Amino acid sequence: MKRNRIIFAILWILSLVGISFFGGPVSYGFFVLLTFLPLVSLLYLLFVFIFFRIYQELDGKQLMANHVVPFYFTLMNEYHFGFVGIRVRFYSSFSTISGLDDGVEYELLPQTGIKKQTGLTCKYRGEYEVGIKTVELTDYFRLIRISYHNREALRVIVKPNLVELSDLRSVDLAQTMARDTQTNPTERDVLVRNYEAGDDVRQINWKASARTGNLLVRKLIGEEREGVGILMGTNRISDDNMVYLPVENKMLETTIALTLFFAKKNILVHAYHASGGLTERSIYGLAQFDAFYEAFSAVEFRDDVIEDQLLAQASARPEIFRCKTVFLVLHEWTPQALEMVRLLHENNVFAVAYLVRKDMPDNLPGSQLPGTELVWISPDADLQEVM
Repeated sequence: MKRNRIIFAILWILSLVGISFFGGPVSYGFFVLLTFLPLVSLLYLLFVFIFFRIYQELDGKQLMANHVVPFYFTLMNEYHFGFVGIRVRFYSSFSTISGLDDGVEYELLPQTGIKKQTGLTCKYRGEYEVGIKTVELTDYFRLIRISYHNREALRVIVKPNLVELSDLRSVDLAQTMARDTQTNPTERDVLVRNYEAGDDVRQINWKASARTGNLLVRKLIGEEREGVGILMGTNRISDDNMVYLPVENKMLETTIALTLFFAKKNILVHAYHASGGLTERSIYGLAQFDAFYEAFSAVEFRDDVIEDQLLAQASARPEIFRCKTVFLVLHEWTPQALEMVRLLHENNVFAVAYLVRKDMPDNLPGSQLPGTELVWISPDADLQEVM
C-alpha cells in the first residue's frame, strides 16, 4: 500500500506540473482523474462497509478453558458488485483460532460468500469476547484502508479447565493422608478451639491464645481426622484483565484439580474461599463433583477481599484443624500465611502452600518450614507437571 501511495503522489505531482506548463484537455483530464480517485476509493469503501456482512457461530456460549470448540464464520457479499481487499482480525489475547491466518485478504464475487469452519480455544476462565475482532477494508487501488470494530462480536462465558491429576508430585500422600499424625494417636491431640464457659482452665493453650488474641483451649479428640481442606484466595490483584485473568484462572484450576483428585479417591474435601465472610463447600466422592465445579466456576474475585482476611478467618475455625492436610492456594506470601502454616503445624496438620504468580516472591522463608511444602505455580504452567 505504501508503494501505491508513493506512485500516486508522483503521478499527481506530474499532472500538476503538466497543467502548469502545458495545459490542454489531456493534462487537465489527467489531473482531475487523479484528484478524484481517492474520493472514489473512499466512496467504494463506504459502500462495502454498508453492504458487507459477517456471520459468526459457536457451539454454545458457555465454554471450558483449553478445550477446542467448533467455530464458524461467513463473509457475505449481498450486493451486485464485487468486493476486494477484505481482511479479518481475531481476538488473540484470551482465545486462539486454529488453522486460520488473519493476514489473508478475501475477495467476494457479487452475491456470494466464503464460509470457514475451524476451532476456537479460550485460554482463561471469565467472560469476554472471542472470534472476529476487527475488519479491514482496502480499495481497488490500495490507496486507502479503513478498519472498524466488528459489530457482530461473540461474547462467551468460560469455565475453568478440568485437570485430572494422576498423582500429587509435591506431596507425600503416604504421609499426609495417613490415618494418624506423627504424634502417637493414643496421646492427647493439641487441636485448639475457642474457650467456653465451664472449660477446665488447665486446658488453656496460653501460647496459641497469646498469638491469636483469643482465649483458646486444647481439645481432646479421639476421632479420625476429617479429609483435607483447601483455602483459596479470591483477591483481584489488578484492574487490568491481562494481569488478573491468568492468575484467577490458574487458582481456580488448581483448587478444582485438587478437589477432583481427592473426590476420585473418596476423600472428604472442605474447600473455603472468602466472599463477604468465609464460605465453605464440602464434597465427598464424584457424585457431588459436578455441583461443586459449577459453584466454584462462578466464584467472584474482588479487590476488597484480601487473602489475609481469608487466613485470619480460617485460623479461627476449629474444623479446619481437624483436616489431615490443608492446601493453601494463594497469590501472595504474607506474615499471615506464615502464621497459618505454623498454627497448622502446631496442630499436627500437614500444609501445602501453592503460590500462583508470575514469579517467586522474595519473602519466602530461608529454610524449609516444618510440616509445610511450598510450591510455585506459574499462571502458564501445566498443573500435571508442577503439582
